Amino acid sequence: MAFTNTRHTVKRFDSEIDSLIEQVLEMGRAAGQQVEQAVTAFRAGDIELAQAVVAGDDMLNRRDLDIDQACIRLLARRQPVSTDMRLVMSLHKAVADLERIGDEAKTVAEKALAIQARGGALHKGVAHDMDCLAQVALQRFVAARDALARLNIEQAWELVRQEKDPVEEAFQDSLRSLSVLSLEGGPMVATIIDVVLAFKALKRVADHADNLAEYVIYIVEGQDVRHTG
Repeated sequence: MAFTNTRHTVKRFDSEIDSLIEQVLEMGRAAGQQVEQAVTAFRAGDIELAQAVVAGDDMLNRRDLDIDQACIRLLARRQPVSTDMRLVMSLHKAVADLERIGDEAKTVAEKALAIQARGGALHKGVAHDMDCLAQVALQRFVAARDALARLNIEQAWELVRQEKDPVEEAFQDSLRSLSVLSLEGGPMVATIIDVVLAFKALKRVADHADNLAEYVIYIVEGQDVRHTG
């Protein structure tokens, strides 16, 4: 199933739906870019890039508000039913998750700035763990975003039904490595806290990605699989 498979007799409705979909997918691309840049800034201690990520969060917030209003207008004017209703409502929810993904990217960037302000430097082990966690979290997000873009129900179910959570495993591995490093007289306590918060932010990116996959299932099959795990 794809977004464009079902056309309506009112072409204006199709145009509004297409515009809404494209806005959501573009916001998804922007949110992913924010996360990627935040991770790069964190690892490299790039102050300018971290500041750009923080500033860029305003753009995602504006898109959230704009798309939210577009969804409300579409519901009020067209009063969609069945799959169309599920589609609009799910896109409305997806935008909220994308906005929160932007918030998580901002958190990573802010922690990078805090570490640099103290004159800190990341231990190479921390940078490695950040890479590993970011990779699996972004893979989950990209897969969920792709499933939403194509309404790929098989891909959505694959994400929802994963028996082992690679993001959780990478997160726990990162915490264990960090605890060993702290016992060896590694980073100061404030830096360790910032690193942990950055790791948690990346883990939450994957949590929001899971929500996107659940919305795909709801759109296509009408099943609300939230809180069923």
